[in-house]
Amino acid sequence: MAQQNTLVKIINADESKEVIQKKIDSFFSVNTDSMSPKELANCYHDVGNKWYHEQWWNHGEKSDIINAITYTKRALEIKAGLKGLEKGSLDNTYYNLGVFYYLKGEIYNAIKTYTYINDNGTDIEWIQNARLELGYLYLTTGDFYKALDRFSEMISLNEGPSFRVIDAQILKAETYAEMGFSEFSNEIQSNLNKADSLIILNKENHQQFKRRIDHLEGNRLLETGEYNLAIAKHKEVLKDSASLRLNDLANINNSIGYSYTKLKKTKEALKHLNKSIAIAEDYSLPYENLGDLYLDQNNFQKALKNYQKAIFLKIDNREDIKIYTLPNIETLELSTEKIFLLSHIIAKANGWLKYYEFENDKDYLKQALKTFRLADQLVDVIRSESTEYQSKLFWREKGASLYTKAVEACFLLKKPEEAFYYMERNKALLLLEDVSNEQAKTITKLPDSIAQREFNLKQAILLSENELHTNPDLPENALKKLRNKVHSDKKSYYEFTDTLNVNFPEYAKLKSNVAILTYDNFKKNYTAEDEVVLQYILNDKQGYGLLSTKNNVQFFKLKNVKNLNQNILELYGSLTDLTMNRTKVSEYNKLSHNIFKQLVPEQVYNDIKGKKLTIIPDYILQQIPFEAFVVENAPAKYFIEDTEIRYAYSMSYLDAKTHILGAPQKELYAVAPIQFKSLGLPSLIFSGAEIEEVNKIFPGNIALKGEATKSDFTANFKDYRIVHLSTHADIGENEDPWIAFSDDKMFLNEIYATRNQAEMVVLSACNTSIGELKKGEGAMSLARGFFHSGAKSVVSSLWSTYDKSSKELMTSFYTALSKGDTKSAAMQKAKVYYINKYRESAIAPAYWSALIVIGDNAPLENQQGFLPFWVWMPLSVLLLVVLYFLFKRKK
Repeated sequence: MAQQNTLVKIINADESKEVIQKKIDSFFSVNTDSMSPKELANCYHDVGNKWYHEQWWNHGEKSDIINAITYTKRALEIKAGLKGLEKGSLDNTYYNLGVFYYLKGEIYNAIKTYTYINDNGTDIEWIQNARLELGYLYLTTGDFYKALDRFSEMISLNEGPSFRVIDAQILKAETYAEMGFSEFSNEIQSNLNKADSLIILNKENHQQFKRRIDHLEGNRLLETGEYNLAIAKHKEVLKDSASLRLNDLANINNSIGYSYTKLKKTKEALKHLNKSIAIAEDYSLPYENLGDLYLDQNNFQKALKNYQKAIFLKIDNREDIKIYTLPNIETLELSTEKIFLLSHIIAKANGWLKYYEFENDKDYLKQALKTFRLADQLVDVIRSESTEYQSKLFWREKGASLYTKAVEACFLLKKPEEAFYYMERNKALLLLEDVSNEQAKTITKLPDSIAQREFNLKQAILLSENELHTNPDLPENALKKLRNKVHSDKKSYYEFTDTLNVNFPEYAKLKSNVAILTYDNFKKNYTAEDEVVLQYILNDKQGYGLLSTKNNVQFFKLKNVKNLNQNILELYGSLTDLTMNRTKVSEYNKLSHNIFKQLVPEQVYNDIKGKKLTIIPDYILQQIPFEAFVVENAPAKYFIEDTEIRYAYSMSYLDAKTHILGAPQKELYAVAPIQFKSLGLPSLIFSGAEIEEVNKIFPGNIALKGEATKSDFTANFKDYRIVHLSTHADIGENEDPWIAFSDDKMFLNEIYATRNQAEMVVLSACNTSIGELKKGEGAMSLARGFFHSGAKSVVSSLWSTYDKSSKELMTSFYTALSKGDTKSAAMQKAKVYYINKYRESAIAPAYWSALIVIGDNAPLENQQGFLPFWVWMPLSVLLLVVLYFLFKRKK
């Protein structure tokens, strides 16, 4: 290895950069042909790492990091063909390449390189290093749940309090911190406590870890509103400032400045924020915090200038940019700091809104809306770069808050058409993405075998995750195997999609192209003289409604939203009460009428009454059946009595589903287990009679008692036009919805892992429209699961139903369907009939209003008396043959 040692001496010589560079060039010119492949590879490795990488750190010239990558790649090309390399030699070179890609800003090339080590490495040390780097990169790009997976895997595969395990534990806490200190405060504390315990066990001096823990704990206190405690914790860290890196010093001073800003101590806040900027000029967060400080003082120009500075620092532009200027989305896409950028852009948009409130200048509103548009585009980029479904959900929730603010700007500017766009963006976008995926397969003519392979790999992930989620009490070894199975399934899927994107680029491009229905097409296709659409956007603080009719638009603001939300929750409690007496019904009627007047003002109600109404609810409104609102309270008259109602996740999703064509070959598949001995659930006496009544109206196949098994249902239901389940269901522990069969429960992930072609799925069971509410996406319910797997419409319940009343309602519903009514008209008739039948007994709305119609509203033609599909096919062929010979004979 003499020549390699010679090269290292040249690199380490005490000479100028120019002299050393010439000697390196001369070294390779003279020695390349005479060295063995192994030694040449090691020399390329060394010059990339020990020379160009070090020069980049010293001078920051882009050409140095490019050369580091070039020489490291040359080393890899040679090493890949060699046998007998020292253990870890190839892993080490790959690791260096990952580092250099990261330093150059090529995050996804870095991820690809570290993933190679994780999947193919031979040295556990380098594999563990690569896993830590992967987790950190996923944290950087906002793929938070994938980051958590990598850190958790790292921790589970290491025994004892090692350096890496402590680091991974703190990085987990930092990931949760990025996701939200308030929402994940418990998770942050738990991981910090574990790291602290490991430091004690490690017995080595790990002051840098202790400082990170204290810093993060200070930030947690800050974000949960305990500002004085946060300041004390951060100042404790600063006592050891001599050991802190400059970036850490800047970060801590920024945090202290933020706390003082919240405490309205301007002098102290300015001192620490400006100190943070002086320490690290390219650190953008103190500029955003300065913006907030000046905004509180109504110094809007200074506030906006600081927000602007924060934005342009993150795209490496330090010029004095005018506050009206925004970067384009193409520039933002290239940034490796998109999470910071999003925060700065939203802060600036909110700054424009505050400026408008103070000066009432509509130009500031226009600037706010323009800035929200850019934030919306950036959220899309971050979400699309996230590969883990949970991370996508996280970014959907992040987008929800900016959509409400954007709608506020639209309301003030009187732009209902643009408000429609943001309301649509706020609803079920991931479901719409699934439909776009299916459409892309058709448009690009993706081979069936490839499409099936993609589905099978997704299905494997869903099923293995479900097994892990539903078996938390297994022994640690068994849990470890399940975690490894999940990881292995995801790895197979990601490898396949990488290949798919290369071989079918048009499909890769189209499947992520989520198109929002244009307002003009929406009005043209979904409003008529007797058809109207009512949409809402709502959160804890504000809400808006948009009614679209054929000739009119009403855009209105919901008043006193905090109180309204509390009343809605109280109303839900009354709605679910099957034991209500006349006094309680009277109290319900009063509360219901008051809420109705807030949600549907008089002028809006006048445009709705007597028509076919589609409702797109939001937030907690998704748990309320509008049918049960009292529109007149002396005597009580329900909304359903004068208006036909159906629901949709969004108009864009409703429209997209119309373009997905199915060809179910069978009519009805109705399931009623009735008894659930192995599950310990009570029998449903009337459920069997319910599906037998349905079968009389729409003949098909029914499964009762022991025939109603989970495996039989999964194997059979995909070929049916109507699927009817009369059984138990619930939201489950940890908000994991399930539906019961005679032998087992079927969980939401398992439904996602199926396919169906149903025009209608009826879930005559408890709580099938209820699930964890995800802002921007809606309830993670059983109904959503069946939509995801293919259904065009779902009839589902908003609380625990009463099986006797469900039987009556379902019989009336199917009878009306058999006569050609739409689904919403059939449901209206069933409910009104029930109300009138029991009105004098003052029966509680809980008995009749839980079931709602979601999605497609086309009538279901009753195919009773028609020949089945398999008979029509040969008869059609025979008829064509006869016609052909008759034609020939005549000719």
